[in-house]
Amino acid sequence: MNATLLNKEKTEVKFSFEVSAEVLEKGMTFAYNKHKNQISIPGFRKGKVPRKLIEAQYGEGFFYEDAVNHIFPDEYMAAVKELDLDVVSAPSLDVEYIGTDKGAKFVVDVTVKPEVKLGQYKGLSAEKVVSEVAEDEVLAELEKVQTKNARTVEVTDRPAELGDVVKMSYEGSVDGVPFDGGKSDDHDLELGSGMFIPGFEEQVVGHSLGEKFDITVKFPEQYHSEDLAGKDAVFAIEIKGITKKELPELDDAFAEDVSEFSTLDEYKASILEKLAKEKADKAKQVQGDKLLDVAVANCEMEVPQVMYDNKVDSMMKEFEDNIVRQGLSLDIYCQYMGTTPEEMKENFKETSVKSVDARLMLEAIAKEEGLLISQEELEAEICKYGESYGIDGKTMLDMIRAEDKEALEKDMLVRAAMALIEETAILTDPKAE
Repeated sequence: MNATLLNKEKTEVKFSFEVSAEVLEKGMTFAYNKHKNQISIPGFRKGKVPRKLIEAQYGEGFFYEDAVNHIFPDEYMAAVKELDLDVVSAPSLDVEYIGTDKGAKFVVDVTVKPEVKLGQYKGLSAEKVVSEVAEDEVLAELEKVQTKNARTVEVTDRPAELGDVVKMSYEGSVDGVPFDGGKSDDHDLELGSGMFIPGFEEQVVGHSLGEKFDITVKFPEQYHSEDLAGKDAVFAIEIKGITKKELPELDDAFAEDVSEFSTLDEYKASILEKLAKEKADKAKQVQGDKLLDVAVANCEMEVPQVMYDNKVDSMMKEFEDNIVRQGLSLDIYCQYMGTTPEEMKENFKETSVKSVDARLMLEAIAKEEGLLISQEELEAEICKYGESYGIDGKTMLDMIRAEDKEALEKDMLVRAAMALIEETAILTDPKAE
């Protein structure tokens, strides 16, 4: 590899590298094999036309684009490694020269991570975040379990109320014409759940078993079906059943049914312990975020916009993957929430700035402090990661890719730098006089 740094202006870098004629030939062979079955020349069957004849007919440059696309990624990564560049953008490529007799020379523009000038990050002063569990929080948790274990009871002696589940048939129409997807003969709807068009569920409240009636609603302006968006619709409803939840008594028998404890007091104590741990963990996170904000404010760095943009894209991808696992698509989620992917990206921007800045600072701290992760620590973390997905530790060690191992090590270094900030911080108790 013959890589040369040509210019560096803050985070913008220009460099060049050359590839030999032998390496380029591998790309040309790949390109020829890719296209040979689509090329016809009189006197030859498809796939049998010699490469030299094709190049004579169409020019040697006929295969250049596919050849470069084939060899460039590996050669580019080798050049980046040789120059020790921490690249954060896709490369912009110019070909200075190319030929089967001399190889090729590429000139590349990229954006790299900025230099970070650290300020104070040890011995930071901050008010301690206190976590306490109130009695009503324990009761709220009990009520969740109580609701989960409620039994369903049919309602026949009163109209439907919020919280009831109504079994109904319905058919919707706009200007007297039924529309696709607007009909069901047997649908269960919890009144107050917000699962239907705004105003629908509230108009079902007050109607009784067997009753037939019409309701009028207006579709949201940002509805997924353009034919219905913003239009008034009439739904013909028939209530076929009403059920309600009957809650169990909060007593020792309830505690024994839903937990490993024999008394309600023991069960409440376990809930208190669980909530206390959750709140302590949350308080530690909030405390850490406050310390991070102070440490980042003490730094100086000029972060390229592409790093923030990349983080927003990453957050959007992670969010979309999560909702897909829940059986939704991003489009459907946006319809439910009355938002758009563009608005979601806008909302992620502030978080992306804080996340990128903090990460850059923590990486700089790890380097400044000479923090290291031992092989034993790294392997233990890999095993722990695998076991969280039900994969045996040794199997995970064998299957993890080198780049994933490197990324995990960097994450561990960042966490070690964060621990250094927390361990050296001077925290004051807000309750102290």
